[in-house]
Amino acid sequence: MSSNTDQSPPTSGSRSGLLVGDQAYDFTLSDLDGNPVSLANFRGQPVIVNFWATWCAPCRIEMPELQEAFEKYKGDGLVILALDQDEPVEVARSYFYDEMDLTFTPLQDEGSAIATTYGSFGVLPSTFFIDSDGIVQAIHRGPLTLGQIEGYLADILVETS
Repeated sequence: MSSNTDQSPPTSGSRSGLLVGDQAYDFTLSDLDGNPVSLANFRGQPVIVNFWATWCAPCRIEMPELQEAFEKYKGDGLVILALDQDEPVEVARSYFYDEMDLTFTPLQDEGSAIATTYGSFGVLPSTFFIDSDGIVQAIHRGPLTLGQIEGYLADILVETS
């Protein structure tokens, strides 16, 4: 598993995490099968980065909402990267695939390194809506409803003509 950032994260004495309007920090994490996945691979597409854990009750509530949004908007290029916070891969795999039957991309954020860099450590769920240029357009702390997701997606979905 690797976790790195393309851009330097905030240094000591500077603000912590990302704000709306910031360039999203790139990262490379392993999916639940051990394959590397980088945020940079999805440049040009709208991306939702969601920080979650299986033990987080609000995260469990919002997962079906994220799945519904993914099914509805994947044809528009929507990518959802769900960063599981420091749990054994077997636990995440069982929940993500067997229990919830989710089809978007789960990643392992071992040590919550990316959550810390993004400013979401200890705040679950946290969701970042990133446009096709890699700019954070919205940040939501707490569980999302489909209506809220669609409201945020209005800011990041790219019109294709």
